[in-house]
Amino acid sequence: MEETVVIIVGAGPAGLATSACLNRLSIPNIVLEREDCYASLWKKRSYDRLKLHLPKQFCHLPYMDFSPNAPTYVPRKGFIYYLDNYVSHFGITPRYL
Repeated sequence: MEETVVIIVGAGPAGLATSACLNRLSIPNIVLEREDCYASLWKKRSYDRLKLHLPKQFCHLPYMDFSPNAPTYVPRKGFIYYLDNYVSHFGITPRYL
């Protein structure tokens, strides 16, 4: 039988969430990213004072809530920390082009 691999274009929060969901279902997937890191808009192009514009309960990615200690409106560095933990927890390994 032929193995199907899912290709995910972009390693932003949506691409990471898609990969995590597929990993939980044991569906092979590859995340392709043109930048040299995942979540590059958050890591490279956002200003330090940026915060999520919605409360944290509406912004978490699938299968991982924010820490109860996180502020209601998560700041940029807190969101990047959350994404770093998310990638590590779900074993996401983007390929950088």
